[in-house]
Amino acid sequence: MKSFHNNTISGICLIAAFAMVLNGCKKESSSLSPPDDNSVISQANLITTVGEPVILCNGKAQSYVCKDSKGNPVSIGFVFSEEALNHLPKDMTMTSIPVPKNHGTLVDHISVDFEPNGHEPAGIYDKPHFDIHFYMISEGQQMMIDNGPEMENLPPPAFVPANYISIPGGVPMMGKHWADATAKEFNGQPFDRTFIYGSYNGQFIFHEPMVTIAYFKSKQSFTDPIVQQPKVQKAGYYPTTYSVTYEAGEKRYKVTLGGLTMRNL
Repeated sequence: MKSFHNNTISGICLIAAFAMVLNGCKKESSSLSPPDDNSVISQANLITTVGEPVILCNGKAQSYVCKDSKGNPVSIGFVFSEEALNHLPKDMTMTSIPVPKNHGTLVDHISVDFEPNGHEPAGIYDKPHFDIHFYMISEGQQMMIDNGPEMENLPPPAFVPANYISIPGGVPMMGKHWADATAKEFNGQPFDRTFIYGSYNGQFIFHEPMVTIAYFKSKQSFTDPIVQQPKVQKAGYYPTTYSVTYEAGEKRYKVTLGGLTMRNL
């Protein structure tokens, strides 16, 4: 999330960042072992499918989707190896993580953005962290996002989660970001993780956990609820929780949108 930057700085950073993606998204020949998603739902016979593995910073990453015995998706996320946090780059990088085919969720792809110096506002989000975008649009559509009038075409209030406010401006090739005004980082407590919504041209287009590198390295785990939209603009499975789990045996981290629930218009 870089929506607190002014448009000029954002554009320059993103052009540079997408050049880095070409080097940061190389295919990895070996994959991570599929995770057992028991952090969100306690249910037997979960079926896990995985996406194509990629390089994330200095480690490996791979998406996954868990479905129940009836074929309904219950969670989507990705795992990344502990090595990814070693010797992190000095510059902002963006890595696209493909998701499994025919997975049944609204997610088209995942983008993990490493922010070595964080971003604005100063004193809140200026810690090194990962911005993790779960996009509900294609990469082609994402690349077409610019700072034209569509950026300020906001979703109608009926679809906006309670206490979420739009951040002034927007980010090309991302969209407009929405933050929870009641989140702890805006109320005197330090930022370690938070949940952002993103929109463009009147539609919500991504879900975004933001988690600090310090939190990942602490090897703690959490599951937090997601403030829900009162109504949705597209029928499908929507997450009700987001979580980070450190798996000591595998020496890896798992980031999950869980509790997927079918919502109709």
